[in-house]
Amino acid sequence: MEKNIIIIEAFAIIEKVGWDKFSLSLLSKNLKIPESSLNKVFKNKDLILIEFSKMIDENVDLLINLEELKESTVKDNLFELIMLRLETMLPYRKALKLILSSKKINPLTIKIISQNILESLDYYLEISGSYFNERVDFLKKYTIFLIYIYACREWLNDNSEDLSKTMSNLDRSLEFSRELKDKISSVFVI
Repeated sequence: MEKNIIIIEAFAIIEKVGWDKFSLSLLSKNLKIPESSLNKVFKNKDLILIEFSKMIDENVDLLINLEELKESTVKDNLFELIMLRLETMLPYRKALKLILSSKKINPLTIKIISQNILESLDYYLEISGSYFNERVDFLKKYTIFLIYIYACREWLNDNSEDLSKTMSNLDRSLEFSRELKDKISSVFVI
């Protein structure tokens, strides 16, 4: 069985029962496959979260139009790429809220997922034309990660039909970041 189908089914179950009550046993029953077969793909339920993050990346990669990115500003590109990621996760938002509200998330899993997101955001910075061999380039990856986390928090609770609250939040954060980068860059004259 394809890994993404298992992940999608897992998130459907999580949406119904929550992260704390979700188990591989429950997932195998819903998929009508032996738990031993499922264990060959996922040794534990935390691995589903890690693979979910990778699945989202793969889906976003399919939607990225590199030619369009060449015609826009860095800020607009980052806005589009982050919103694309959030829109791709939209069908899983309720389950993600339940997962994030759980007190039983393994900190190591959070670290691995964060690393994966950081790598994706670094890729977004690269394809958006954000790196200019400036002294502040090393800060960009971590800054965009903070902006992404801040936008995700808004997105999780954004009930507007067009995600206008999330878009507004993200736009303000990116603009503030751009202004701050310009100020910091002007300090380094060499």
